[in-house]
Amino acid sequence: MSQTSPYAPAFLPLFQSYQEEYLQRLETLVNIDSGTGQNAGVDLIMTHLQQWVGELGCAVMLRNSDGFGTNLIARRSGNGNARILLVGHVDTVYPAGAVQKQPYELRDGKIYGPGVLDMKSGVLLGIYALRALLESDFNAYKEIIFLFNNDEEVGSPASRELIQELAPQVDYALVLEPAGSSSSVTHSRKGTEKYMLEVTGKAAHSGVEPFKGRSAVVELAHKILAIQNLHASFPGVTFNVTRLSSTEPLNVVPDMARCYISMRGFNAHSMNAAAAALEHIVSQSSVPGTQAKLVREGGGRPPYEPNTGILQLLAMAEEEADALGVRLKAETKGGVSDANMLVNAGIPTLDTLGPIGGGMHNLELEHLQVSSIPVRGALLVGLLHRICLA
Repeated sequence: MSQTSPYAPAFLPLFQSYQEEYLQRLETLVNIDSGTGQNAGVDLIMTHLQQWVGELGCAVMLRNSDGFGTNLIARRSGNGNARILLVGHVDTVYPAGAVQKQPYELRDGKIYGPGVLDMKSGVLLGIYALRALLESDFNAYKEIIFLFNNDEEVGSPASRELIQELAPQVDYALVLEPAGSSSSVTHSRKGTEKYMLEVTGKAAHSGVEPFKGRSAVVELAHKILAIQNLHASFPGVTFNVTRLSSTEPLNVVPDMARCYISMRGFNAHSMNAAAAALEHIVSQSSVPGTQAKLVREGGGRPPYEPNTGILQLLAMAEEEADALGVRLKAETKGGVSDANMLVNAGIPTLDTLGPIGGGMHNLELEHLQVSSIPVRGALLVGLLHRICLA
């Protein structure tokens, strides 16, 4: 890594000059319902983004995905060597009608609205970062690529293939998920796996001859308690059991019961060991005459673990932040993002480089701190600049 002076402070006034337009565009995006699968809203947002990146000289491609609407890939070529991917998503967790309940609102230095933090503001920050590079006559990158996808909130099931397609085409990735504080940047995340556990028993009349039945519900209850006890055996691995169901007649011993399991862990080794323990629980039975099966649902994400390339990116970000008077603190997050898949593909990736705020996934509380926009924007451009000249 070359020793260079920080670049970020020079971009701070530029981002301050962008702020009025940035907020106007953010209001446009926030006031469009774009919950995952709300395709009309997602596509309308992509139309705006297509126009804005097109104004910066990017070649734009729209890629449709069944059930989720449009993804956007934009490319801008330069004269350098580094190929950098900027990643953000436009889908939110909110149902249709969220904008009517809580439209874009500026209040006490904070902006409220569906997806304002997670992560429409981050998507815009990436676009303005490229604008800042162009307006400073900097083109020492081989290519800057944007990926704005539409299904991240449900695990990127349709855009996963697109992420895997783009990964070999880049040298670095910066994910524009939001930060919780001015010092926050993410260099690792838990991975996740999803399972369905189904137990079958034997039906019988619950009043006349319950002793002839084999309750799938009781067996499932034993297994759920055993799964919860795994937390003590595998520190750093968590299990969350949800969506319980069974046969419903009250006068019949239930012969089917089902639950779903989310397993998360910080590294592949611990997750594999925990998965083996989970399989062992499923193979045993407390209620004689019951059987169980465990089905891996797919759509999980591998752990995002720090490596040499990621730590080099982190060191560059820390130098740029120091010049802005910010001491970055690398964090490990329990939640997942598209960074997990990029790291698994071998791409050095740094996450949560977007603006600052809080209240994510709560329509009344989700907010963006307006004052964070110029600082996080300058940090992002400074990091891009440094990567290109490293």
